[in-house]
Amino acid sequence: MRLTSVLISALALTMVSGCVASKIVTAPFKAAGTVVETAVDASTQTQSEREEDLGRQVLAERKRERDACLKRAQDKAERKQCKKAYEDD
Repeated sequence: MRLTSVLISALALTMVSGCVASKIVTAPFKAAGTVVETAVDASTQTQSEREEDLGRQVLAERKRERDACLKRAQDKAERKQCKKAYEDD
């Protein structure tokens, strides 16, 4: 049974033109290459993405500092100074 299926497959490949047969044979390798390229691209980070992440971290830190300053403020004047010191430009 297995031998006949192998023979039929081999016969079918010889009957198909070389162009189609090569596409059939190389298709799995092309698909695997695409998956690998996608995985590598997803795991790398561009310079602009690193800068955006750094910017987000800086903004989050400034917000934490501002919130801490507001918690420490004793009166309205001190809260106003905190807001002025950490206001967005």
